[in-house]
Amino acid sequence: MKKEPHIAVLILAAGASKRMDGIKQLMPWKDSNFLLETIKTVQKTNLSSIHVVLGANAEIIAAQCDFQDIKIITNPNWDKGLGNSIAYGVKVILKEKNTLDGILICLVDQPLLTQKYLQSIVDVFKMHPTKIIATNYGNKAGVPALFPKLLFQKLCELEGDYGAKDILNNQQHAIIQLEAGNQIRDIDTKEEYNQLLNQTKNEHTH
Repeated sequence: MKKEPHIAVLILAAGASKRMDGIKQLMPWKDSNFLLETIKTVQKTNLSSIHVVLGANAEIIAAQCDFQDIKIITNPNWDKGLGNSIAYGVKVILKEKNTLDGILICLVDQPLLTQKYLQSIVDVFKMHPTKIIATNYGNKAGVPALFPKLLFQKLCELEGDYGAKDILNNQQHAIIQLEAGNQIRDIDTKEEYNQLLNQTKNEHTH
């Protein structure tokens, strides 16, 4: 039997959520908030370790969340964009763990993501351990995405606000894209958040 790959998870939660009336990471959701529920979903996949990158409002978020075994990485340059936070987080992870086979990158503002979908990314990666396993956004690939060891250096070189898009859409030959349906809905504004609450409330009452 093949050995289980060593995969670390990096949850990006460093943004300032300017378009949300409040701190996005702490928006009430299910039993707690966006960040803790994202962590719970990821924990069900039993991957090697989970790291959260905080930045804006890091102290407030840390004070309101019980992170237990989760490793918190605070990026002092979070305002330089998503790419900077990915690079910062990956560098910290690699200092601690140099035997990793892959790093799974998730966002804090996709509250509909399920453990089942994340598990399917991991399962495909086990069969294709040198490829990026990404999420299909129609004409482009996006996150959640699992990056193989051979791209760790590229992740460390990211900067600016484009996140991992440059890698995801440059290395076309080495990508497998999976379908996540409505699970990849980003919640960026108060209006989107209210729509989400109404939708889930309606689903529970029907």
